[in-house]
Amino acid sequence: MTSITKKLDIAAIASIFIYAASATALPICLVQIADELSFNLTQGGSLGFVSSIEQFGVLILSCFAAAKFGKIILLRSSLLILAAGLFLFTQSTTYLMSIFLILLIGFGSGFLEALLTPLVEDVHPGDSGKRMNILHAFWPIGVSFSVLLFGELLSRGVSWRIIFSGLAIVVLFISFLYPSSKKAKLPKSRTDFSHMGEILVKPRFWILGFSLFFAGGAEGAFAFWSASYIQLQFNAQPRFGGLGTAFFAMGMVVGRILASKLAYKYGLKKILIYSAGSSLLISFLFFRIDTLSSLFIFMFSIGITIASLWPSIQSYAGSVIKVDITVLMIFLSCFGIPGYSSATLIMGIIGDMKSLHTSFLVVPVYLGFLLLLLLLEAWIGKNVKETAISNTV
Repeated sequence: MTSITKKLDIAAIASIFIYAASATALPICLVQIADELSFNLTQGGSLGFVSSIEQFGVLILSCFAAAKFGKIILLRSSLLILAAGLFLFTQSTTYLMSIFLILLIGFGSGFLEALLTPLVEDVHPGDSGKRMNILHAFWPIGVSFSVLLFGELLSRGVSWRIIFSGLAIVVLFISFLYPSSKKAKLPKSRTDFSHMGEILVKPRFWILGFSLFFAGGAEGAFAFWSASYIQLQFNAQPRFGGLGTAFFAMGMVVGRILASKLAYKYGLKKILIYSAGSSLLISFLFFRIDTLSSLFIFMFSIGITIASLWPSIQSYAGSVIKVDITVLMIFLSCFGIPGYSSATLIMGIIGDMKSLHTSFLVVPVYLGFLLLLLLLEAWIGKNVKETAISNTV
């Protein structure tokens, strides 16, 4: 491994770590922000949703921007935009102002979401999912660290505005970790409308895209609402909300590292189906929980099973859909991010109408659709393989 490759790996890991921390800041601080700015649950969930709508456009834009400017320049610029957005968000005084500044944060985050995954594919081609799961393991590591830190700070009376300011400073520092784009030579991305059309006509792309939509929604349900649920349902301090989210994130760390080790031995297809099936079964246990200790055990367990879904779907898609990997990964993220945010918005609406506890019914529904899609993909993959074999006889 060359020194440039190591620098890119470190920069990518640091970026996904701080991206996770910045994405976690809102849900951990949401109860305090909502109290100060007079939000209801629907408005709180809508902050993530409107950002995802914007990020959909950013993801498409990043296809062309990556081909023109290169991934490294865009990643460094996106971190600078994210830092500015986080700092300016500390000046929010109304819901409308918060929406505007969340859009600025989402613009910077969108390029990170779009380009970090294909960057790893460029640096480590043909990796069979190992490096991808390792990179994505630092998302829950970032979540674990930040929710524990933010929850403790909030419990000690530290303002959420100070937390966002501190995040902005760290993001700014990480933007300088990337090597010069002149020194780091990455494969050119083929980005044109004809190539996009080649991807869009493939049925497996749509199946795996919607699989990522539902996988993202299941993950987002726990990542976004767990801290608020614990504080509201159990009348607990923010540190316990952070602790609950941390158990979920630590389970995801274990799950993604485990998946990275099992990918070569069992293959991504089996890992995906077993993960989706076990997540679906475990998700029903949520409605039997009535103590914080049992909830923490549940959060860790569901984190393990859900962990590998997002990165493994992307890696699996890259192995079975032979197109430009950058465009494919970006297009897949166009499903994952709206899926993540659709669950948070739907749960906020159900939370206001019924209860936040009832809103978690979204999780088994999303996981059920995910499992059906993965079984359909497995059936299509088997038939494609058998057809290919019969054609060679």
